[in-house]
Amino acid sequence: MNPGHTARIVPVLTTAGVIVFFAAMFAVPSGYSYGGALLLLASLIWLAGRPAMPHLTTADRWMIAALLAYFIVPSVMTLWLGNNLNEIDQYSRALLAIPIFLLLLQVPVSPTATWAAILVGVLLAAPLAWWQIHVQHLGRASGFLNIIHFSNLTLVFAIYCVGGLIWASLQARHARLWQTGFLLAIACGLYSVIVGGSRASWVALPPVVIVFLIAFLSRRNMGRLALVAAVGILAIAGLFALPHSTLETRYDQAMQDVTRYQDGQPDSSVGARFEMWRGAFHNLQQHPIQGWNLQAYIQGLQDQVTRGELAPVALDFSNNLHNNFIQRWVFTGLPGLLALLALYGLPLWHFARRLRADDLHVRVLAFCGTSTVVAYGCFSLSQVILNRNNGIMFYLLAVVILWGAMRQAAAMAPPHSRA
Repeated sequence: MNPGHTARIVPVLTTAGVIVFFAAMFAVPSGYSYGGALLLLASLIWLAGRPAMPHLTTADRWMIAALLAYFIVPSVMTLWLGNNLNEIDQYSRALLAIPIFLLLLQVPVSPTATWAAILVGVLLAAPLAWWQIHVQHLGRASGFLNIIHFSNLTLVFAIYCVGGLIWASLQARHARLWQTGFLLAIACGLYSVIVGGSRASWVALPPVVIVFLIAFLSRRNMGRLALVAAVGILAIAGLFALPHSTLETRYDQAMQDVTRYQDGQPDSSVGARFEMWRGAFHNLQQHPIQGWNLQAYIQGLQDQVTRGELAPVALDFSNNLHNNFIQRWVFTGLPGLLALLALYGLPLWHFARRLRADDLHVRVLAFCGTSTVVAYGCFSLSQVILNRNNGIMFYLLAVVILWGAMRQAAAMAPPHSRA
C-alpha cells in the first residue's frame, strides 16, 4: 500500500476501532469483536508499512512479555496435558493484542472520541436491559452477553464514567455538558448491573473505591468526596430498601446458600462453588506443578464422590470451576497460573504507579486502567471470565487502549507534571 495512503487510513481505522469497541459493547451482538477486528486490521496495515517502532519503556516491554506469556505458557501446558485445544483459541487473543498495543503506543486516539464512545456504550446498555426485563419479561438482563458478564462489564463502564467526571472538569466550557452525560451514564450503568443481578459484580466495588481514593483524595477535596461517598451509600441503601429489591433478593439468596452449605446441602449456586473448589484443592495436592488432564481430573472427582468425600454436584462443573485462578492452576498447572497472575499483576503495577501523577489526564486513565485490572481480579474469584470471548477480549483491549492513551497523555503533559 502507498505510504501516503497508509498514513491516512491507519489513524482513521484506529479511532474507528476504539469507538466501535466501546460504543457497540452492549447494544450490538458481539459488538466488541468488530472494534477489535478494526484495531487488528489497523495494526496489520501499519506493520505492513514497516514503520519506525515506537520507543518502548521498560513497562511496555513487560506488558508485551505478559501478553506473550499468557499465549505461550497455557498453550504449551494445554498441549502437554492433552486438554481441550479450543482453549488455545482464547489464549491467542493475548498474542493478537501485541500488534494492537504497539499501534496504540504510536498512533494517538482522540480522548474526546474515546470518552464519547464509553458514554454511548453504557447509555445504550440500560434501554436494552429495560427491554429485556419489562417487555421480554426475563428474570435478569443479559444484553447480548451473558447475565454475569453483562453485569460485570456495565459496572466497569460505570467506573470509567466516574473517571470521566474528573476528566470532564478539564473541558472548559463543555465541562457541564460532559459531567451531565457521565452522571446519566453512571446511573445507566448501575441500573444495568442491578437488573443483571450478578452478585459477584458488587464484590469489585470496595477495592475500586479504594483505588479512587488513592488516586484523587486530597486535603482540598476531602469534604466533597465524603459527601459523594455518603450520597452513594444512601443510594445503595435505598436500592436495598425498595419493595421487591433485586439487590436484597440476591443478597438473601446468597446468605441462604451459605447456610444450606454449612448444613450439608451444597446443591445451590454458592454451595456448588464451595464444593467444586474443595474438590479442586484436594486434587491439586497430587499435581500442584503440572496440573491435570481433564479426563483424569473428572475421574479423580468421581473417586472422591464414590468415597463420600465430595458431593455429586462437583461433577456438574468439572470443566468450569467458577474461579479463573483455580481453573488455570488445575488445567494448565502452576506455570499457567503464574502466566495469569502476570497478565493481571504487571498492568496493575504499572497503571497504579501513575495513580498520583501530577497531570490529571494521566491520573484519570491510570485510575481506569487500575480499576479494570482490580475489577477483573475480583470477578475471577467466582467465575472463569477469561474463558469467554467477550471476557478476555474486553480485558485485553481495554488494557491496551487505556495504556496507550495514558502513554500519549503523559507525552503531551507539561514537563513539570509528567509522572
